[in-house]
Amino acid sequence: MYNFPNMPNLSGKVAIVTGANSGTGYGISYHLAKQGCKVIMASRSLSKVEEAIKKLQSEVPNTQLEAAQLDITDLGSIDTFVAKMQQQYSKIDYLANNAGAGHHSYIKTKDGLEENLTVNYLGHFALTTKLLPLLLDGSRIVNFSSIGYKQFLKHDLDIDNLMCTDASTYDQMQEYCKGKLCSILHAVKLQREFERLGISSQISSCHPGNARTELMNKDHNKLPLRIAFKYLIAPIMKVTGMSHSLYDGALPAIEALITDDLQAERVYSPSGKNEFTGNPVPLEIDRTHFKEQDIDALWDKTQQLLNLSVADYLKV
Repeated sequence: MYNFPNMPNLSGKVAIVTGANSGTGYGISYHLAKQGCKVIMASRSLSKVEEAIKKLQSEVPNTQLEAAQLDITDLGSIDTFVAKMQQQYSKIDYLANNAGAGHHSYIKTKDGLEENLTVNYLGHFALTTKLLPLLLDGSRIVNFSSIGYKQFLKHDLDIDNLMCTDASTYDQMQEYCKGKLCSILHAVKLQREFERLGISSQISSCHPGNARTELMNKDHNKLPLRIAFKYLIAPIMKVTGMSHSLYDGALPAIEALITDDLQAERVYSPSGKNEFTGNPVPLEIDRTHFKEQDIDALWDKTQQLLNLSVADYLKV
């Protein structure tokens, strides 16, 4: 697929992409910038995102790219980033909440939050909320999930014990998948709030399928897993067509950001077998591990954990 079909000219538009220095974040930035959109490429490592910008500009000359430092696990970093955006821009047209990971060890952030849930959910909840004054006039937001939320998650969502507080019970994959489910439910609830308040902006979710990124090769995963994935699993998936490029892995997010007919409460996903590869399509949310009442309960619990009120920012 690589080149997204029928993509409109995006000159004059401004996008923020988190985790933009590599993987699908880089792919999203590529597709948007190629169509003339100005892309603020955010990453916790400023030097890495600056290198990514050089690479992207070599692939697509004359692009409008801005490097920005943002550590999605650090609420202070989020505040600094938001303040900078508010000084520079009156509107953000697109927000791609792409950054995600999950360390094999139990780690607390400097704010006292469990890191896995924070990087995959809480941080983007805080970022989106605090950016809302720039996102309330026809903007599009997409939350990155993972196919793991329905293929690998073993337990139902437990709102009362949302955040793991016991290192002895910590499970990297389960916490990761839980965060990815929460990101979907965040999109559902915020879209309902937009509709209730008559706000023209829209938010949805996506997952990239089996994209060939460096996520599994990073040191937050255990060494045996990294070796197995790099030298055995990934090559087999590539040869058998069970994976696709980071550029194609970015396409569900692009579809969610630019389609004229966004379908609410859907996860934009690859359409092929097992949702590994293929053209992006909106699929129904798998409801195996949550109940309808969990959506509002999660909304309230998250605001409590982050000590913020979304209502304070939802003012047109």
